[in-house]
Amino acid sequence: MSGSVHQNIQFNQPDQNQHLELPWIQWIQSDGFRILADERFRELPVFGPLTHVWNTSPKCFISAGEDSKSIKSAERIWSWLDQENTDRGHVLLIVGGGTISDLGGFVASTFKRGIPFVLVPTTLVGMIDAAIGGKNGLNYSDYKNQIGTFQLPDLTYIDVNFISSLDALERTNGWMELVKHSLISDRTLWNEIQNVDIHLPGAIAPWVPRAAEIKKHIVAQDFLDESLRKSLNFGHTVAHALEWKAQQEDVQLSHGVAVGWGMLWSLAWSNSLLQRDSTDFELASRSIRMWLDTIPAHHQSHWLSALDPAELWPAMLKDKKNLDGAVLDVALTQIGEAIWNQPVTLNKFTSIWKQVFLSLETN
Repeated sequence: MSGSVHQNIQFNQPDQNQHLELPWIQWIQSDGFRILADERFRELPVFGPLTHVWNTSPKCFISAGEDSKSIKSAERIWSWLDQENTDRGHVLLIVGGGTISDLGGFVASTFKRGIPFVLVPTTLVGMIDAAIGGKNGLNYSDYKNQIGTFQLPDLTYIDVNFISSLDALERTNGWMELVKHSLISDRTLWNEIQNVDIHLPGAIAPWVPRAAEIKKHIVAQDFLDESLRKSLNFGHTVAHALEWKAQQEDVQLSHGVAVGWGMLWSLAWSNSLLQRDSTDFELASRSIRMWLDTIPAHHQSHWLSALDPAELWPAMLKDKKNLDGAVLDVALTQIGEAIWNQPVTLNKFTSIWKQVFLSLETN
């Protein structure tokens, strides 16, 4: 059964350099940190309270992206930890975006049956989603998150100063997760963000703590994903199927963009379940399309409009939320309120798909 849990999250706001608070610092060995980091941090500086730890600890770098969430990558990191004589008195400091957080958390939670770890998310996706909630995992057999653990980090350190280093695609990726949080749980937040220009300097950072707290609050009530936490999968069943198909066809489709398209499908499906047309859902769809349209080189609308939706169904049948062979998904009853475990048939999926995506080229 799911129990109440509390994740330790510390925020560093713009232009602040707060002390990194590690409550168990007294028992960390003198060479106590091992660092797993995104490959790009070989060149980019890591600033703030991480500077000393960064400069004095052994490091393993790995490329970001879904391809790195593999057993092969995990084995490589386990081998490195072993070569560094790592034991339970050491802490794995994981610096990177969502895929690095997922991979690193899995490695830490399984090496020697679990060593302490700290997540330092450097992307918006990581800050408001991947680094919160204790889900750690790998992709397997071309499907997402098929292998994993539930283990909270000892600390999640969110430094919003990293947002300034993100490009337009990375900002949009994370914003889609923030939008999802608001749609399933916080109508007030949705009303405040629906017209935000996410590409203006400083436009995103103020919303990060609120979005992170939404997920933290949901996870605290349902850590093992048995009920309420399932609402966080809004838009993700279709998104994961799109990512699977894109990988098969060597199409570059980021997770956040896939979630954006997935939410468009889910909003239309929610209308169908309610047997009415919600003006709120239509306005939400327009806002999501507006944000996706700010990155035309990445949103893959031409590819989407040409897809046969039936080709996505095998991936949807593999989704980890399913039970007894039925595809189960998350819908909205209104902005800020979600329901889960809603069955989807192939016929319903394809009819909603055509309604949403065949019109892309004309919008």
